[in-house]
Amino acid sequence: MIRQYWGQRRRAGANPLGVGVVATGSIYYLQDRDFFHDRFGGRAVCRNPWIIEGFLNGICAAARRNRDSGRWEDITLSGRSDTAVVRSLRDGRRCTVAVRILELHDDHDLTMQPTIYPSVPNLALYRRRAA
Repeated sequence: MIRQYWGQRRRAGANPLGVGVVATGSIYYLQDRDFFHDRFGGRAVCRNPWIIEGFLNGICAAARRNRDSGRWEDITLSGRSDTAVVRSLRDGRRCTVAVRILELHDDHDLTMQPTIYPSVPNLALYRRRAA
């Protein structure tokens, strides 16, 4: 997978699949929480590059009611990519990061190379949804 589908921030224009603005394979310099909460703006540490490996499915809390017990259940949705799996290029550690954090790093230009929007795929290969 090289694109993020149904992302929170999406490409503009004709984008029926909701391709997001964060591409798999982008390299970010993830900062500590103190960098963004410092009152006077701390200095960014650009020594630890992290690469995006993929996006996880999202959990929608209390989305369905169980017929037998009458309780609300959580379900997993494949179109909700709100967390990403990133791997450290320095020591190989993996962790999950919210996509909004990656967008914040992108807004502060904390990337190794300029990130470009993922291309929109050829829509002829996809079936249309029934409306």
